[in-house]
Amino acid sequence: MLGTQSREEFLFMRCIDRSFNFVLPALTLLALASTAQAQGGSRGAKNPFSAPDATIHYAPDRMYDLQNLLLDFNVDYPNRLFTATATNSIAALRDGTTQFRFHANPQLKIDGVELNGRTAQFTRDDEGILVTCPPTKKDEKDTVVIHYHGKKSEAPNGQTGGWHWHEPKANDPSKVGLWTNGETADTRDWAVTWDYPNDFTTSETRTTVPKDWEVISNGKLMSDKVNSDGKTRTVDWKMTDTHATYLTSLVCGPFDIKKDTWRGKPLYYVCPRGMGDKMPYTVSHTKDMLSFYSDNLNFEYPWSKYAEDFTYDFGGGQENVSNTTFGLFFTDPRAGDHASDWLLAHEMGHQWFGDYATCKDWGQIWLNESFATFMEMSYMLNAHGVNFAQREMETNSQGYFDESKRYKRPMETNFYSDPGVMFDQHTYPKGGVLLMSLRKELGNKVFYAGLNNYLNNHHGPVETNMLCNSMTDGAGINLHPWFDQWIEKPGHPIIDWSWSYDDAKKAVVVHVKQTQDTSAGTPVYDIPAQVGLISADGTISRSPIPLNAADQTFQIPAAKPGTVVFDPDHDFLRQIPTNPWAADELPLVAAYDPNCVDRQTAFSKMLEGTVSDAVVQDAVTVLQKDGGVEPAILNANALAALKRADLRPFWESELKHDNYQRRATAVNALAQLPADASENNRLRSLINDHEGYIVVAAAIKNLSDLDYAGSASLIEEQAKTSLNPGIKGAALTALLAHNAPDAADIMFRSLDAKSPDEAQTAGMAALSSFKGDDPRIVPALRNALHSGNFNLIFPAMQVATTRKIKDLIPDLQDLKKQFSFFGTQIDSAIAAINK
Repeated sequence: MLGTQSREEFLFMRCIDRSFNFVLPALTLLALASTAQAQGGSRGAKNPFSAPDATIHYAPDRMYDLQNLLLDFNVDYPNRLFTATATNSIAALRDGTTQFRFHANPQLKIDGVELNGRTAQFTRDDEGILVTCPPTKKDEKDTVVIHYHGKKSEAPNGQTGGWHWHEPKANDPSKVGLWTNGETADTRDWAVTWDYPNDFTTSETRTTVPKDWEVISNGKLMSDKVNSDGKTRTVDWKMTDTHATYLTSLVCGPFDIKKDTWRGKPLYYVCPRGMGDKMPYTVSHTKDMLSFYSDNLNFEYPWSKYAEDFTYDFGGGQENVSNTTFGLFFTDPRAGDHASDWLLAHEMGHQWFGDYATCKDWGQIWLNESFATFMEMSYMLNAHGVNFAQREMETNSQGYFDESKRYKRPMETNFYSDPGVMFDQHTYPKGGVLLMSLRKELGNKVFYAGLNNYLNNHHGPVETNMLCNSMTDGAGINLHPWFDQWIEKPGHPIIDWSWSYDDAKKAVVVHVKQTQDTSAGTPVYDIPAQVGLISADGTISRSPIPLNAADQTFQIPAAKPGTVVFDPDHDFLRQIPTNPWAADELPLVAAYDPNCVDRQTAFSKMLEGTVSDAVVQDAVTVLQKDGGVEPAILNANALAALKRADLRPFWESELKHDNYQRRATAVNALAQLPADASENNRLRSLINDHEGYIVVAAAIKNLSDLDYAGSASLIEEQAKTSLNPGIKGAALTALLAHNAPDAADIMFRSLDAKSPDEAQTAGMAALSSFKGDDPRIVPALRNALHSGNFNLIFPAMQVATTRKIKDLIPDLQDLKKQFSFFGTQIDSAIAAINK
């Protein structure tokens, strides 16, 4: 079965694409986007949900009920070796069983097995071990103790999967420690037990590590003591509430730990030692999230503590029960308003949906991931406002629409190629949008009453029918039709609509077609939709139009409006290829539409082609009234592209906008106007240590073109000293563009393995624009390819491909062994180099 990498890949892509792109070079983002498209949440272009690749999958039969799992580990870090004992306390589920299954991957060496205190016989196969036992009687209790060890040097290609050793780096010799992971089938890389989510158990971990390390695990801390040898410590964590074994985890190493409490429960904020100053802002909304979720669900956070562990080499996040693991996704105010919130909120949402109630089999994974996406979306609406939430609904919808061009599938299915393909754009964004839509349709009170009933009745492995029945009972509304339409069937509505006005009848006439292909099971949808009528003064009235046929016409008695908007609040998942707004309607939509996505679309479209002064003024007025950290219009490039000198005062005022993207657009707009020495000084003043990162980077890029001579020393200083890869990358690129005497030397020093990761990321961005030849290029690319850092790997692959460096093909082949889930991308790079 597939390990965790597919899921980590998906979440890593989400992290890069959504929240952290303000610090990464464009080249990296393009490479990542290319990879994400190539993989498609599956395995290349083929449909993983159709034969012959797809087959039927069921949860495996259980021989016993796992009642407690006790794991004892002794960590020998210098030898990258752990020795362990797994004590499985079990109860037979039926009479006559003569073997007990325990999952273990081949890299684990089994040293011995005991059944009820006596040596037991066992055999090995691809799934793990089968322990021989006397014929069982139902409910009979047994204790199976399994002794084993795992050593990195003995694992295939040195990859230990769910047990990940940190390796010191030239730029960070203190990078030591380890983490574990389980989803989907990586717990068996380090714990010999039942490794499938259709059984819940209590658990305990007792871990012996070097004296100066810390250990964070699931549940409550029972003891933490230095051993008599004076060189090691043993840490004991215990979970008295049941959970799936794949959610068990360890994070070990030298840490900075900040402790807090929320409603009497301990909180742990954990990161590598020396990085503690990055934590406070990043995690500052954690308690607010816990309160928001607990209060909305009317179901208190269900575990004894909550830890957020930020660690090396982890892609995205993983919702290990009471002990979430993240990559080093720190943020600060210069990156935007709590830019890591969505990721923290997603993983925390899993503590209810995915941990407390866990999918019984991987074909039901939407019960975990769609709900975590919904929980995150609901929190972001609460904390970051309606404009952020509306944009997120659209981004998620478009992500799914893109995937639907390759395949469409029901939200739950047992017909797939392998579990990893279930972690796709259907499971995450489509599912999140569907649940937000259901919440809107039912209203908060009824919707959350249904979820509360579900949680109160289903602590354990769950299936979709359990959710449907619980929500139906809790809400008092029969939701089977909704589940049948949206969950059990593939696809989505595609809407073609138009409007006109019937003067004789004094009515707005709205014509709606559902044009989706229904040949493969996608239905004609039954949806309680609305249209919005917007008057010339911006007043909007909403009228219901119940969709239930492929072609419908609705008449709405009303005075003639200035414009009409279909589904003005974006209440449900739907694809509208083209909105039918005429040119004179666009300013009204841009100014008054209740959804910022429509406003953005209309704003950009009204400025296409030849634009009148009146329309320009309408656009300026829209932007002037559109303030805040999350404005309705994020992209003002269409106005900037007009290069109107009379708008200089407006763009200067935009430099103080609360939103950094709007400020950066203002920088770009001012740079396109006639030369102005005072304007150049204004742009130079933005290169400081408190302005937003993307604003500083934009100022550097534009000053490179406008007044390099007057800005060279400032740009060079940022190239040498900035710790932000976006700023440093822009500065290095500017130096190279102007053939600064030591530009190449500064770039290659940044690319040195001893430089900080951020500096290497910036150096790689600059190298992508470096036109010259230099013997240091190949070593720099080789270092990047072997760094384990995707911010370096992807652009290094692209540079190697562009320059057709055949010497790096062996390195790319090694990379494919290490990260098999990027095999398609790597093969394409090798083929391009050889072409």
